[in-house]
Amino acid sequence: MSAQKDTQSAKEQGKLKAIPLQSFLKYANAFYLSIGMLAYDHKYSQKWKEVLLHWTFIAQMVNLNTVLVSELIYVFLAIGKGSNFLEATMNLSFIGFVIVGDLKIWYISRQRKRLTQVVSRLEELHPEGLAQQEPYDIGYHLSGYSRYSKFYFGMHMVLIWTYNLYWAVYYLVCDFWLGMRQFERMLPYYCWVPWDWSTGYSYYFMYISQNIGGQACLSGQLAADMLMCALVTLVVMHFIRLSAHIEGHVAGIGPFQHDLEFLQATVAYHQSLIHLCQDINEIFGVSLLSNFVSSSFIICFVGFQMTIGSKIDNLVMLVLFLFCAMVQVFMIATHAQRLVDASEQIGQAVYNHDWFRADLRYRKMLILIIKRAQQPSRLKATMFLNISLVTVSDLLQLSYKFFALLRTMYVN
Repeated sequence: MSAQKDTQSAKEQGKLKAIPLQSFLKYANAFYLSIGMLAYDHKYSQKWKEVLLHWTFIAQMVNLNTVLVSELIYVFLAIGKGSNFLEATMNLSFIGFVIVGDLKIWYISRQRKRLTQVVSRLEELHPEGLAQQEPYDIGYHLSGYSRYSKFYFGMHMVLIWTYNLYWAVYYLVCDFWLGMRQFERMLPYYCWVPWDWSTGYSYYFMYISQNIGGQACLSGQLAADMLMCALVTLVVMHFIRLSAHIEGHVAGIGPFQHDLEFLQATVAYHQSLIHLCQDINEIFGVSLLSNFVSSSFIICFVGFQMTIGSKIDNLVMLVLFLFCAMVQVFMIATHAQRLVDASEQIGQAVYNHDWFRADLRYRKMLILIIKRAQQPSRLKATMFLNISLVTVSDLLQLSYKFFALLRTMYVN
C-alpha cells in the first residue's frame, strides 16, 4: 500500500513542472505587445519582430496623442465659452486617465535597460527545478498574483469597452432594431476637430481612432501596474523565503566558521533584495506618483458627475470608472503593504531563530541585521510619498477636498 502511494506521488510530481519567472510577467508583456512595446530585453527576440513592434508603437502613440490633443481643445473651448461645463468636467476625467497612461508608457520605455537588469537579477535568484522551488511556495504566490491581475485588467477592459462600444450599440439598436434613421451621432469621448466629423466616413474614422487610442492608453496603464506588482510579488516571495531560512537555522552546534558563512550568505541575499526594491522604486516612482495624483482627481470628477444628476446609462459608466480607479489604488497599496510586512519579518526571524548557543561574535552581528531590518523596504512614489494601505485613506481625504471645491464652484 505504501509503495503504491509512493508511486502515485512520484507520478503526480512528474506531471508537475517548474514555474518559470516569465509566468509572473506574461500579463504585463501581453499588454505591452498590444501597443508594440517591449518593457525589457527578451531572450531570443528576432530583429524583424522588433522593427514591426517599433513602427506599431509609433503609430499607436501618434493616434493616442492626437486624440488627447482633440480632447484638450474641447475642454479649453468649453471653459472659455462658459458652455458644456458638465461635458468638460467629464472629459477632464478621461484626459487625466490618458495623460497618466501616456506618461507611464513614455517613462517605462526610457527605463528599458534598468528593467532588463532587474529581470535578469530576479532570474538569477529564481529557483529552476521543482525541488528547489518547493520551499519558495511559488505556486501560491503566482496564483495570488494571477487572481489580482485577472480581476484588475478584467474590470478595466469592461470599463473601456463599455465606453468605446456604447454609441456603436446605440446606433445598431436605433438603426436595425427600432428602424430610426434620424438620431444624433456621438463619439465615445468629447473632442474638437476642424471639420464636421458627424457626416460620411469621417465619423467611422474618428470612432475607430478613439477606440484604438483608448485601448492603447489602457494597455500602457495596465501593463505598468501589473509589471510592477509582479516584480514586487517576486521580491516578497524571496523575503518570505529568507525569513523561513533564517528561522530554520540552528546556531552554535558546529564550528563558528559554519555560522559565519551562514550569516554572510544571509546578508548578501538580504542586500540583493534591498537593492532590487530600490531599483523598482527608481523605475516605477514617477508612475506611482502619477497613479495616486490622477486617481484623486478622477475620483473627484467622477463623484461630482454622479452627484449632480445624470442619465442612467452615463451613471452606470461613471460608477464603473470610479470603481476601477479605486481598484487600481487598492491593488497597488496592497502589494506595497505586503512588501513592508515581508521585509519587516527578517528582523523577527533573526530574533526567533535558535541563536542562544552561538558564539558571542555571532550574536553581536545579529544585532546589526535586526537594526537594518527595522527599516522596511517600501514602494515609494518618488520622494514625495511612501505607499501603504494608510495611503488610501489619505487619497480619499484629498479627493473629497477637491470634490467639495468643485461642487462649490458649480453651485455658485
